[in-house]
Amino acid sequence: MKEKISVLIPTYNVGKFVEKAVRSIMLQSYDNLEIIIVDDCSTDNTFAVLQKLADEDNRIKLFRNKQNMKIAATLNFALGQATGKYIARMDGDDIAENTRIEILYNYLQTHPGVKLVSSYLFCIDENDNILQEEIPPKDYDKIKKVALFGTPISHHWLTYKYIYEKYGNYRMSGAEDYDFILRLISNGIKLANIPQKLYFMRIRKGNSASSMGLAQLKTANYIRKLYKERVKNNTNIDSYSEENYCKVLKSNYLEKKTFDISSFFFRKFVLRKKREGIIYLPLAILFSPYYQLQHIKNRVLYKIYKK
Repeated sequence: MKEKISVLIPTYNVGKFVEKAVRSIMLQSYDNLEIIIVDDCSTDNTFAVLQKLADEDNRIKLFRNKQNMKIAATLNFALGQATGKYIARMDGDDIAENTRIEILYNYLQTHPGVKLVSSYLFCIDENDNILQEEIPPKDYDKIKKVALFGTPISHHWLTYKYIYEKYGNYRMSGAEDYDFILRLISNGIKLANIPQKLYFMRIRKGNSASSMGLAQLKTANYIRKLYKERVKNNTNIDSYSEENYCKVLKSNYLEKKTFDISSFFFRKFVLRKKREGIIYLPLAILFSPYYQLQHIKNRVLYKIYKK
């Protein structure tokens, strides 16, 4: 019998997209799935759509937070419900290719040294049009080399449940995947990306894929600091605390306002064709030079070291 895989799907106000997302998991070629969906107190019709889908498929375990808990706490709750040997991730507005889980699972069986695997992917818009391809590094050495400049593994990975039990759950909503990956790299855990496009990540206004928010950028910098700390001290322990994290996130009104304007222009740059959108990039930099230039620098270095 196939081994059970628990698929974690956190949702929040994705009523327009969630049925397609969940059905792409329901229709996976690998069918011994436990589909754990936790709605983070959506204010639209997301939960009603999920209830309909849960009535159709008894593999779905549906939960709803009593209040908005953000994604890290929502995922950790979902992990607590999981009974599978493996954990797969899925977002409520994305789409999985129907052999995605089977291909990732087979890779782990044939590469026992690798403990977490993801894949190449497409970025799509709100109407499912392909915007671009995302080609992360395949091998662990390159994944490790680019990790300080950006997330080298997309969140749609497959890993073993014991990896979470041994190295810790999610923390720091908005960059929880990046933090988790850097903690694994700190511990020498081998990661890989399959050179097949098995996932469609949606870029839209209002989700984290469309732009890096100010809190997300500050969190990413804090995550890099913690990673360097672990490496320097040759330890698995870092100085993370909720108190320190809250201090990192503090911003004054002017910083928030100028970054909001910068993000507006940066979204236009991202969501339009590059030739058409290039005029918005200088405006984005003008209103938030430190964070946007840092973001651009990291993207450039990521591409250089990935080669």
